[in-house]
Amino acid sequence: MTFIETKNGHLYYEKYPGGEKKLLLFHGFGQDHRIFQDWIPVLTPRYTVYSFDLFYHGKSNRTHGALSKEDWKQTLDTFLEKEMILHFSIIGFSLGGRFAIASAIIFRERLEKITLIAPDAIFLSIWYKLATYPGIRRIFRYVMHHPKRLDQLVNINEHVKLINPYLGDFVRKELGDLEKRVKVYRSWNDFKSLGYLKTDIYTAFRQSNFKKQIILGSKDRIIHPKDILPSIKQMGKFEVNILPLKHHQLIKVEVAKLITIKDQ
Repeated sequence: MTFIETKNGHLYYEKYPGGEKKLLLFHGFGQDHRIFQDWIPVLTPRYTVYSFDLFYHGKSNRTHGALSKEDWKQTLDTFLEKEMILHFSIIGFSLGGRFAIASAIIFRERLEKITLIAPDAIFLSIWYKLATYPGIRRIFRYVMHHPKRLDQLVNINEHVKLINPYLGDFVRKELGDLEKRVKVYRSWNDFKSLGYLKTDIYTAFRQSNFKKQIILGSKDRIIHPKDILPSIKQMGKFEVNILPLKHHQLIKVEVAKLITIKDQ
């Protein structure tokens, strides 16, 4: 078992020896490093792969509280030194996109390529904004601990359609028990501080020399291409791939094959 110890927790990752180049993988909400298991045989001929469990997921954990950019820099610095990595690439899916973007900006001189797959941190859903906005956040926390109120909100939303109807599916699947509700509250709120203003992301990416790729799903109801492509156009030259897939399908092994083909 491989951990990076931090001042208030630990970050777990699995190492898969392979090619000379180094690749870091960051999964989405409610997942862990195993979600990329089918990708490993596809990636390792070219890369030595490091697949992480984000904090509050899998075997990684930390004391509840905001994850600052400096905290993350120190954590990744420790990892890179431990594994003797100088240059590397990153893939971030969904919530993992927030970690991928922060890592790319912090270590831009050492990054070779970033692949964002339906990433968080560029386009923020309305329920994410509500869940992390000061004041309203306390209401969100209350609802997370009172599932009957949560059900009422979902039912109201489905009736008046104020928010994307996917919200109901998300709540029923991902917030079915208290542990999951606590995880989403901590993830959204504690990782918010890892984000950057859009203008800062645009500037940092335009001024960086690493390769940029984004993969989106035309059937994705969480991060739809129309919501994120205007921002991507502000971030420099990107290779854009839009696949006929839903959000959760964007971690199919075919996506890994697309990434490796483009890398050749």
